[in-house]
Amino acid sequence: MKKIFFLLIVVFGFLNCKAQHIIPTEEVVNYLGEENGVMGDKNYVYLKDVNNVLGKFVGDWAGNYNGKNYLFRISKATRDDGEIKEDYLLMRYTITTSNGTVIENTLSLPDNKVHTEGGYLAKSGSYVFNYFGKDSDCGQNGSIFTRVLESSNGTKIKLYLEVEGEMWDCTTEVPQTMPTDWLEVTKQ
Repeated sequence: MKKIFFLLIVVFGFLNCKAQHIIPTEEVVNYLGEENGVMGDKNYVYLKDVNNVLGKFVGDWAGNYNGKNYLFRISKATRDDGEIKEDYLLMRYTITTSNGTVIENTLSLPDNKVHTEGGYLAKSGSYVFNYFGKDSDCGQNGSIFTRVLESSNGTKIKLYLEVEGEMWDCTTEVPQTMPTDWLEVTKQ
């Protein structure tokens, strides 16, 4: 009787578990534009950084662009909405003028409030962040392309904002605070 009871518990446990289909982070780009995307016919998918390809982006990176000082803090995070579990990158930043006046600082924002997050690893190896700036309703939005310079042994990355520029509930476009040309930053 104990064996039957144990077997029922094990079977019931398996029935309640979600079957997890794992897609490596570097393969997610292959599903962009597909009708059912990464879900396909699955109930639960984990977009997992199984090969630690995101690790090379993690850290603090600093550089200058058009008289502004930038510090980018990139970290790895995981989220789970019940259908898709995903390893992804968050980018926090501080932008100051050459004399130290703070233009924008997102370093202390919680994960769900940062302006730059998620995205995907492109076939080129660049990580593409979704960007919704402080004034995203007035054109501060788009994609930030981030590429590790292999010749630097992982100590330098280049990044730039490809402006989407969509405006919602705003009559005047605001200036971009993110670099719109390649900016080289160094790991701190």
